[in-house]
Amino acid sequence: MGSVEHRLVDVARPPRTLTWTRVAHLLAPHSTEDEVPLRLVLVGAGDGRLRFEVSVLKGLSGHRQAWGSLWEFRPRRRQRTDRFVAVQVVPTGVRAEIGGFSGDATPATNLLASVCDHLLTHPNCVTASDLYWARENVLYLEGNLLSRFLTGTIHLLPRRTRRLGLLVDTPRSEDLLNNVLNAVNAARAVGGLDLGPVWVCGKPLRAHVFYSDSGRALGNISNLAEILDLALEAARSVDALAITSEIAVDPGLRADYYAGKEVPNPWGGVEALLTHAVTTVAGLPAAHAPMLTVWENTRVDGPVDPRDAAEVISMTYLVSVLRGLAAAPQPIAADAPVVPGDIRLTAEDVGAVVLPATAVGGIPAFAALGQHIPLVLVTENDTISQLRPEDLAAAGDPEGTEIYVVDNYLEAAGVLVALRERLSLGSLRRPIPGTEPLRLIGEGT
Repeated sequence: MGSVEHRLVDVARPPRTLTWTRVAHLLAPHSTEDEVPLRLVLVGAGDGRLRFEVSVLKGLSGHRQAWGSLWEFRPRRRQRTDRFVAVQVVPTGVRAEIGGFSGDATPATNLLASVCDHLLTHPNCVTASDLYWARENVLYLEGNLLSRFLTGTIHLLPRRTRRLGLLVDTPRSEDLLNNVLNAVNAARAVGGLDLGPVWVCGKPLRAHVFYSDSGRALGNISNLAEILDLALEAARSVDALAITSEIAVDPGLRADYYAGKEVPNPWGGVEALLTHAVTTVAGLPAAHAPMLTVWENTRVDGPVDPRDAAEVISMTYLVSVLRGLAAAPQPIAADAPVVPGDIRLTAEDVGAVVLPATAVGGIPAFAALGQHIPLVLVTENDTISQLRPEDLAAAGDPEGTEIYVVDNYLEAAGVLVALRERLSLGSLRRPIPGTEPLRLIGEGT
């Protein structure tokens, strides 16, 4: 079962703000009943039209989606204020200046987490090959599950992940498999992780990188069916699943990327597709690390961009994924019974979603607008995307959209503090406008 197909969808722009309900209504008719959406991103807006890149999973052969349809949306009743939860997202494959390399959004993520009870983020922000420095209150959740959390269809139980499993692509040689096993044993011996079993694929899982017309990193995956079958088996015995597999990247492209040329990280886009497919079908938290294919790739000439340095000092790229998954919350259905004593996080706990200001074309932004969750958009974190905040919110829309545009993550942390303390941001700036009364016109006047 399972193959991925990519397409462009061009639709008329509705006159209202782009909430997830409206976007789903626009895009769902462009997929058939046997297609499951894995990835969608708004890549262009103008002249009354919207252009989306959409990737769908085909051929599930009767397998159900673990958490129901991605098109579903459950509006939250209100924001709870007994704890403050924020979501930090830096989409992969768009060459974000902060978070577009190898775990280089970790300092920004930790800064935001320092003013929250919990900060939810995804692997792209804090995964750095064999390094993992996220704070204890950072919850690590793959992007598909993070989107479903924001749309209200799943809830999260923090600190419930105990046993990790690992799927390993068919290695090209025994020494490359031993390289992976050494990383696993190091995580067990030093980190105390409960890690096992380790499954090795019978057929090679091969992913091939390409770039979409918008310049975003994507890819195609062969033998996806075996990975999905193994993931379903793993879900019966482990709490979270790491995957390491070969990703074919042209040597010239790899050299250009490490030479600092304006190339989005080639690996991240296809990694996201793979884990989206796994979490859609099997349901458990998952994350991916590229598998070393030739020993020569462990050597790079000269110092690289500091943001990529974590990759070139690694031999397996795997340990940070294992450490991150150990900090993953466990997803449960939104309508699952509440167990006394559970700490359950829901969309009602979320006080803000933080994004790069140009990377507002994905489900987290649309869901936040639909849930009336404030968006905090960081302009300094530039990407290859050309979107603007005004591409989301319709002028004069009466839905009470809260969008705060800030220069950097230092300012973003300040906005989170103000939201946490329920302070009006207008009261913290000058000039401060006066209050204008609403005059009601009585009957007969």
